[in-house]
Order: sequence, then C-alpha cells, then structure tokens
Amino acid sequence: MASEPVSFPAAGQPNPTDDEMFSNFNLRGGDGSHNVNGSRSQARSRRRRDSTASASPQPNGQSSSEFQPGAIVRVKLKDFVTYNEAEFFLGPSLNMVIGPNGTGKSSLVCAICLGLGFPSNVLGRATAYGEYVKHGTDEATIEVELQGEPGEDNYVVGLLITRETNSREFTINGRKTTHKEVHQLMGRLRIQIDNLCQFLPQEKVAEFAGLTPVELLEKTLQAAAPEEMIAWQSELKDHYKVQGEAQRSADEGGKEIKRLEERQAALQADVERLREKEQYETAIAKLKKLKLVVAYNEARAQVSEEKKKKKDAERRLSRLQKDSAPSLEAVNRKQEYVEGVKAAVETRTATLRDAEKDADNAVRGIEAAESKVRNLAGQLEAEQGAFAARRQELGKIRKKITELEAKHRQNPREFDPAEWNRRIREQEHKIRDKDQEVAELNEKLATLKIEGREKQKTLRTAQAKIDALDSHQGQLLSQLQQTDREVAEAWEWLQKNQNLFEKEVFGPPMLTCSVKDPRYSDLVQAFLQRDDFLCFTAQTKNDHSTLSTQLYKVMRLSATVRTCFKDINSFRRPMSQAELNALGLDGFVLDFLEGPDPVLAMLCSEKSLHRLAIALDDISEEQYDKITMNGNIRSFAAGRECYQVRSRAEYGPGAVSTIVTQVRQGNFWTDKPVDDSVKRELQHQLAEAIGELHELKQENIRLSGLMDALRAEVAKMREEVEQVRAQKNELQREHSIWQALPDKIESEKRSEQDKRQELVEAQRQMADLQKQHDRAVLEKAEAVLQHQAKLSNIREAYQALQEAKVLLIEAQSDFQVLKEKNAEIIKNLEDEKKALAEISKQMAQIRQRAIDAKAAAEDALSEEERSEGEFSALAKATTLEQVESDLRTQENLAEGIEANNPHALREYQDWAQKIERRKAIHDRCTAQLADVNAKIETIRSQWEPRLDELVSRINDAFSYNFEQISCAGEVGVHKDEDFDKWAIEIKVRFRAGEALQRLDQHRQSGGERAVSTIFYLMSLQSMAQAPFRVVDEINQGMDPRNERMVHERMVEIACREHTSQYFLITPKLLSGLRYDKRMRVHTIISGEHVDPQGTIKMNFSKFAEIQRGLLNRTIPFASQMVREESSQASSMVEASQA
Repeated sequence: MASEPVSFPAAGQPNPTDDEMFSNFNLRGGDGSHNVNGSRSQARSRRRRDSTASASPQPNGQSSSEFQPGAIVRVKLKDFVTYNEAEFFLGPSLNMVIGPNGTGKSSLVCAICLGLGFPSNVLGRATAYGEYVKHGTDEATIEVELQGEPGEDNYVVGLLITRETNSREFTINGRKTTHKEVHQLMGRLRIQIDNLCQFLPQEKVAEFAGLTPVELLEKTLQAAAPEEMIAWQSELKDHYKVQGEAQRSADEGGKEIKRLEERQAALQADVERLREKEQYETAIAKLKKLKLVVAYNEARAQVSEEKKKKKDAERRLSRLQKDSAPSLEAVNRKQEYVEGVKAAVETRTATLRDAEKDADNAVRGIEAAESKVRNLAGQLEAEQGAFAARRQELGKIRKKITELEAKHRQNPREFDPAEWNRRIREQEHKIRDKDQEVAELNEKLATLKIEGREKQKTLRTAQAKIDALDSHQGQLLSQLQQTDREVAEAWEWLQKNQNLFEKEVFGPPMLTCSVKDPRYSDLVQAFLQRDDFLCFTAQTKNDHSTLSTQLYKVMRLSATVRTCFKDINSFRRPMSQAELNALGLDGFVLDFLEGPDPVLAMLCSEKSLHRLAIALDDISEEQYDKITMNGNIRSFAAGRECYQVRSRAEYGPGAVSTIVTQVRQGNFWTDKPVDDSVKRELQHQLAEAIGELHELKQENIRLSGLMDALRAEVAKMREEVEQVRAQKNELQREHSIWQALPDKIESEKRSEQDKRQELVEAQRQMADLQKQHDRAVLEKAEAVLQHQAKLSNIREAYQALQEAKVLLIEAQSDFQVLKEKNAEIIKNLEDEKKALAEISKQMAQIRQRAIDAKAAAEDALSEEERSEGEFSALAKATTLEQVESDLRTQENLAEGIEANNPHALREYQDWAQKIERRKAIHDRCTAQLADVNAKIETIRSQWEPRLDELVSRINDAFSYNFEQISCAGEVGVHKDEDFDKWAIEIKVRFRAGEALQRLDQHRQSGGERAVSTIFYLMSLQSMAQAPFRVVDEINQGMDPRNERMVHERMVEIACREHTSQYFLITPKLLSGLRYDKRMRVHTIISGEHVDPQGTIKMNFSKFAEIQRGLLNRTIPFASQMVREESSQASSMVEASQA
C-alpha cells in the first residue's frame, strides 16, 4: 500500500527529528496485526501529575503541561470499526492524521465523538451504536484520555459498545458512570463536538457552508466566546421574546380598550332612556311595597271587627243554652246513655276481633309446628341415606388399600434414567449435526439464489446497455458511465424520481446541452471544467436541498448540485455582435450552446459564458490590443489558443498580463463514434454471466438433492428419538407410580380412619334429629289444643256483641222520641252555633289574609326599611285604592319609554367592567415591558460591545488569511431589529474584479467553500474556548495552490503557544509543505494487505533517511547536516513487530 512521501523543511529551517515528525501509536487492524511504536517508555499513562513535577514526557519531547485542560492526550481503541486494537498518543498543538482511504482515519474521529458521549448523528454516519463494533466481534471499547485541570488528574473516559443490545456503558477513570455525568464533564471542559466550529467531520463539511448566518453566530459564540457571553445571549433571547410578547400584549390591549370604549359609547342613548325608565320602576317597586303594607293594615282592622262579632255571637249562644238547659237535661241524659252503649258495642267488637286474631295466630302455630315436623323428618331421612353411603365408601377404601398393598409387593421393571438420557442425547447430538448441515446447505442455497438474481440483473443490465449503445442518447449515457459512475447512478435515480421535486431538475450538461456548430466544440469546452459537464441543476432551494440530501447522505454519491435563480435573459452580453466581430471574434460561448434555459443560466452564473468570447481563426496583434484595451472581455479563445487577461495594478494604471494556454481537444459534445470496445466488453460480460448463471443452476440442483436427502435422514432420526423417549417415559411413569404406592396406601388408610369417624358422627347426628322430631310432634299437638280454646273465646265474644247491639237500638229509639219533643229549642241552638261557626270561619280567613299580607310586607321590606318606619307612616296616610291608582299611573309612564336595546344598561355596565379589567392588564404589560427593556439595555450594553470586539478579531484574522492567497474575505455581524435574526455574515471573493459575495452552498465551488471554511475555523483558533478542534478532509476540494497556502496558515496559527489543540484528517498531502516542531504527524497504514513484517519494513525512520538521501543529491551543502540528523533520528526511533 503506497503512502505520500515525507517532505522536509526548506534549507535554513531546522530539520525535525523522526520522533518529532511522526507520532507513536500501537495499531492492530485488518487481517494483519502490527505495532508502530516510537519510544515505548514514552507510551505510559500520563494521568497522574502534580504541581511540582510535569507528567510523563510526550513522544516528541513535549510534556503534558503544554496541553490545555480538556485536550485529548491519548485515544485507545479495541474492536472498533476497522481496528482490532490501536492506541494514539496526540500532541498539544496541530495533529495531522494522514493515510490512504479506508485505513481508519475518520474512525479516529468517530471514536473521539462517541467516546466523549456525543450522539452518532453528529458524525452524519451510522446512527446505531452497534454498527461501530468491528465485524465478527460482540463488543467495542474506546478510551479517551483528557487533560485535567491544573493540579488535578487527567480524565480517562471509557466507553463499551455492545452490538447485540446496541447499548453503551461509560466509565470515568475506571469508575462506572452515567451518560449524564459524562455530558456534564464535557460541558465543564467546554467540549462541543456537536458544534461545527469545533468538530467538523468529513460528512459535515458541506453542512457547514449550509449553516444559516443565525446558526453560524450561535456556533461561533459557543466555540469562541466566554461562557458569560453565551449566557448573556441566552438571556437576551429570552428577554427579547418576553419583550415581543409584552409589546404585542400592550398594543393589542390598547386597541382592545379603544374598541371596548367605542362599543360602550354606542349604548349611551339607550342607557339614558333605560335609566329614566329605571327611576319609574323604582317608584313602582316602592308603591308595590307600600301597597303590601296598606293591605296588611286594612286586613288587621278587619280582624278586629270580626273579633267583636264573634264575642257577640258567643254571648247570645250562652244565654240561649242557659234558658233551655232544664228542657234539654233528659235529652242530654238519654244521649249520654246512647253514647255509653255505643262505646260498649265498639269495645265488644274489638274483643271479637282480638279473639279472631288469636285464633288465626293459633292456626299459624299449628302450621309452623307441622312444617318443623316435616323438615326434621326430611333431615333424618337424608342423614340415614348419607350414613349408608359412607358405609359403602368405607368398604371401597378398604378394598383399594388391599389392592395397593398387593401392587406394592410386586417389584417394577428395571429403569436406569441416566442410560436412557444418554441414548437420547446421542441421537439429538446427531440430529443437531445434521441440522447444522441443513442450515449450511440452506445458506448456500440462499447465496446461490442471491447470486442468481444478481446474475440475471447483470444479464438484463448488459443487454439493455448493448441495446442502448445503438442510440445517440445511449451513447451519451455510456460515455457518462465511463466518465463518472457515481454521476451516472445519480442521473438514473433522478430520472425515476422527478415527481419528488417542485420543478424539473436537469441532468448533467453533457447530456442536456449541445454545441450548435461542432467546429466550436473544443473552444466552448476550453472554458469549462469537468464538474461543469457533470453537475445537476435545480431550480428551487427546496429541490437543491432534497437532491443534495439524497445524493450525499442517502446514496453517499459524490455529485455536484447547483442552483441559479436568475433567468437566462438577465445575463446580457457586454457588447454587440458587430463590436465583437470588429475585434476578430465570432461570438460569445453562450451563442454556440443550446439546451434548457435553467442549465444555460447556471453555466452563465458559474462560468460567465455570456462574457467569454471565441473565434475559429487566430487574432492579430492589433485585435489583441483592442481586446485588452476594451476591458469588457477578460477571457477569450481564438484558433487553438485560450487567453486570460488580468489587471496588474502593481505595474501601473492600465497594466495587464495575459495567460495563454493551448485549447485541448474536448471530451464531450463530439461526433466521434462510440468506442466498439465498450460494446465488445458488454457482450463479453453477457456471455460470462450466462455461463455463470448456468453453473449456478447446476449447483442449485445438486444442493437441493443433498438437502432433500438430509431432511429425510433427519426426519427418520427424529422419529427414532421420539420412540426412545416414549419407551423411557413409559418406564419412568411405571417406576414413579410404584414409588408413590406407599404414600397412596398411607393416604387411603387416613381416609379410612376419617370415614369411620364420620360414621360415628353421623350416628350421633341421627339420634339428635330423632329427638328433635319427637319434640316437634308434641309442640304440634299443643298448638291444636290452643286453637280449640281460641275458638271458644270467639263464640263468647260474639254473643256479648249481639246483646250490646240490641241495647243500642233501644236507646237510640228513646233518644229520638225525646229529641222530637224539644225540636224548636234544639233548632234555635243549632242556628246560633252555625252563626258562631260562620263568624269563626270568616274571622280565620281574614286573619290568614292578614298573616299573608304581613309576611308579604316583611319579605318585600328590608330590615332597614322596616326600622326606618317610612312605609308605616305612608300607609297610615293613604288607602289601598289610592296606592293602586298611583301604581297604575307610574306603570303607564314606564311602559311609555322604549329603548332600541332593552339590555343596553346591563351591557353598558359589562363593557365598563371589561374596560377596567383590560386597563389593569394593559398597565401590567406596560410595567413588564419597561422592566424587560431595562434588563435588555443592561445586558446588551455588556454583550454587544464584546460581540463586536470578538467578530472584529475574527474578521481581522479571516481577512488576513485571505490576503495571503491574494483573495478577500470579510466577517461581520448583521444586526436586525429582530434579535433572533442577528447573524454572522461571511463574504468572500476569489477572483479579481468581483464583488464580495456571501458564503453559501450555491455561490462558491466546493474547493472555495473548503478554503473559506478552514480559514474561518483558523480565525477562531486564538479565541477558541474549546480545548480541541477537529477538521476531517477539508483540503480535498482545494487546488494545490490553495491547499499549500491553507496549510501554511494552519501550521502558523495552530502551532502558536497557548492555543487549543487542532486535528486535521486527510488522505493525502502535497510535498514540501511547512513543518513546525510543535506539530505531530500521525500516519495510519492498516488493512489486510499490510506487509507481514510490520514495522521492520514499514519503518518511517528509514523512509525519512531515504528522503534525506534524495535531498542530499539536490542540496550538497546540506548533506552533512542531513546525515547528522538522520543518524540522530535513527537512534531515536525504535521499530518492532507486534
């Protein structure tokens, strides 16, 4: 496996030793196991240190005291992704991790992220933790050692990942802990792996440029600002949110108050009428109360009159009774006699009823006694039956005991369970072996089916490709497949899923566009790069995001997606066709291309095709001078040469320089016939696939036959096992039954004893029942005799009643004769009594009316009104008729007043209450708004100047970095009225004559975004609050010039003293790059093809010696110095095989 050559500093710079250039780490990965070590004594644990002695020395001579708190000192992996076992010892400044693709560089990044407790989605890779466990193992372990605070131990954070349960277990310094505690530790050390400004893995590079300016401000503050600034920003967000809500509430409250007052004012006219009516209604209510009081006074006067009438009637009745007393004395005595006889009749009638009741009770007593006799007879009969049944059960038990004793005397057949189990296990083991063979055959058959389907798919695909080669579009697709398979795969997916997008998304221009005149094809292509032919064009931001997500994150394809929101007509030519022809040019590139307008607009936006001129013939010197002096055309092609005119202000006003390159033959938009070798290759693949498919079918038939035979054999073996198991169960059941016989016999004997006891108890119960039955018969006889006595009492009572009734008839006859003789006297008495009764009745009615009137008046009048005596005084001065007349007058006046809204007064009062409540709420909102405004002013006066200072420092560093590569960059703060929209704005310019443009995913190319991203991250280095930062493969999209300049700036910034730790992960580096003694280079070479000799052959000190030897040939005056340093490096580097 090849690796990039190791380069050394230029002459005049001190050459680093091998230990300084290469880090030490233990590595066992892939199918081979190797250790790459420096000095093993320097690979000891550096967790313990104190204030008087530094920690163990680092491999390049740096001590752990140079590490910032929270920096990564060491990472150890086991069974993680591609690693069997590896241990990395890291430097405190710039750490460059290089090595070929697939060796595990990004796995180190994954280990740092997961090992420090951050979620896997931060990486943009697999989300299930179990997927990070190395294939073929069950668990993976990660150990990350972090530099501790001054005077404290280092923190060693451990992580154990279990594949089966997809679970994680954390430890800190060997002690089990929770994920929450690990997260708290990361917060204390300001480690923010979820912040792209600190941790930028390979899959998130594009996402950084896609951060909104608001998100970028958030991430920047988290990475570079002190904690109090972040806290202030959070408080400001909360306060501005409260301010917005309070302001909205205050504004809405003011509008609501105004609206309520308007609604209330609209009711004013009706309210005035209703208040007038209310006055009349008040008078009506007062008259109604007065009416009740007057009614009560009049009723009370009537009661007094009726009392006088009653007294007069009572005196008249008394005189009449006194005068007629002698005449009525005999009648009264006879009447008393009649009453006495009536009482006797009633008494004797009651006596007769009592006697009849007693007789009925006696009958019920007889029935109860008879029922009791029957019940006891039934119980006695049932008990006798139960006694007989128990005697039979006792006989059965005795018989069963005899049978069980006889069986127990007979010994069972011999039974050895261990021997039977051994036979069964032997058979089952054979069956498992056969099942394993069946499973293996099943797996082979499944594999064959999958291979068969794949071969059939290959057949169809090859045939389709062969058929497609006969069409022009098919030839273009074949060319695209040969040029970039990933772009071809993306185009195939896009054609099937156009319905997912808002507008049509166009494929690569090599397919969708063409050159109108083939003669100009090479000239047109001279201004376009490979990505320009192979990119996709979306018409909306959402479509761009959808396609990017699908290609980058879902399908993991490397394809360029571009968007242009301008219309093709907005790209205007800088001069007319006549002016262009006068300069010897045929037209602009856009004039010779045809294709969809959005695609052409995108190419104009990206490559300015509307400003690039071409001509088939060469131009003259005079025409060249006119073009350069004109200034509207900076790039053009004529004949077979391409010209780029650049302004050189350093040489004076109007000075220019021109770069002339040859126009190469274009690879696209040509009429060249398709390469027959492609078709022959496809036909060859088709023939091979047919043959392989036939072989797979034959193998499938053979394996199916073996499978049927094995299954039949297994079925037979299972049947034999079941027979053996049945025999064993039969013997085991027989033996178990014989062993249980003594217990059964003992149980039956206990049952026999219980039954005998039950028989004795039953005999006693039957004797008791017989006694109860005899007593019940005697009680029945006594009840019959009592019934006879009650019947005699009935006869005597009946005779006495008849005698009393005869006497009553005689007495009533005598009383009637006397009554007729004194009829007139009696009539007069009756008349007086009736008159008295009528007066009493009338007086009672009048009294009730007075009571009701009094109650009504008391209910109507309040306690205060009664105590004042106003109504009593008014009632004495008027009559009921006068009050009723006044009441009718007031009611007529009230009825004459009508309001449009009868509920206006109530609504008016409701509006008043609502207005009062709204004003109270509005006052509270106003007070809250004033309070929060004061808080915002206080915090913002501290936060905003420090933010401006922080961004100014970032801008200075960012602009300086861009100046070093002859470009321009600017960082500023966008301050919006809405605080949530405050943002960081990054503007860059990569070409002279262009204006600064905001950095985003659409305006700049991938390489330009990569340069901008790394420069921005480097600008944060001196202000970084985080102890380390990671950038993965950021240099892959850069051209060599930019990569070299970026590397220069990165080494300069990251290797300063007292800066945070820095990681750059990359699969390759240019040669001759700058080196600093504070940086550490980690070279990873692993995999199944690593040389078995390990570090004996793959010894980096030898590589360095070879490189120095090459340098010695070209730099003679440095040879002695190189030899000395090589000797020194060789003595410092020890390589050994694991």
